[in-house]
Amino acid sequence: MSSEKAPLPTALWRGLRRQCPACGQASAFRAYLKIVDTCPNCHTPLGLYPCDDGPAYITMLLVGHLVIGPLFAFDFLWKYPLAGVIGVILAALVVLTLTLLPFVKGGFLSLLWHHGLKRSR
Repeated sequence: MSSEKAPLPTALWRGLRRQCPACGQASAFRAYLKIVDTCPNCHTPLGLYPCDDGPAYITMLLVGHLVIGPLFAFDFLWKYPLAGVIGVILAALVVLTLTLLPFVKGGFLSLLWHHGLKRSR
């Protein structure tokens, strides 16, 4: 294995796939949102990279634009009963947030890894 760091697009692609940003061979996650302490393949210390709040903010920003934005573009949605529209909106927000969050967190991890922004011990 080369000690050379992967280019940023490669590292981001690996992270968005929830793989180790260094080698791309092993999963960077051991649970839904829990990052492994070290990569089982290349032994990169992934647990040192602080991926706590950043991915949540990015996911909220992304999902907010994907769900709330069309409400302003398509005014015919407001012709339906308000309770139904709100129910569908809330369901879409929850499902999209929970679906996208692990992938955004993987991308965020790879960005931190690429730039070497580690947590101090």
